[in-house]
Amino acid sequence: MSDKTAIQNWLRWLARGISALAAGFWLLILLDIVACDVLVGFVCLNWELALLAALVLISLVSVILAWRGEGAGVWVMLGWGIVFTVFAAIDSKTHRLVSVLASGVPFLIAGLLYLVSWRSRGPVAVD
Repeated sequence: MSDKTAIQNWLRWLARGISALAAGFWLLILLDIVACDVLVGFVCLNWELALLAALVLISLVSVILAWRGEGAGVWVMLGWGIVFTVFAAIDSKTHRLVSVLASGVPFLIAGLLYLVSWRSRGPVAVD
């Protein structure tokens, strides 16, 4: 294996790890909120919980798409990172920087790593 191939694989797995950790982080937050509601005995299905569930679902789908097919997955991950960053910046009232860094930036970093890995391989020949 050449050095270039080793770097491409390392970048791809780093992107996969970052995106999976970020999506898992948001999934744990959602599960924590639902579990607390269940323990109290009252599940409040309001628009905030529905929005969080949609955000978590979209982040999980973007991770799966980027993991399986890097061509389309790169653009989905970058787009999702931009959307999540803008959403966090608009919705956050205090600690805006922390909110943006915790929500959208990991997806942007993973998307950029996927992009570098994907572009460095060049066109793939189809048999």
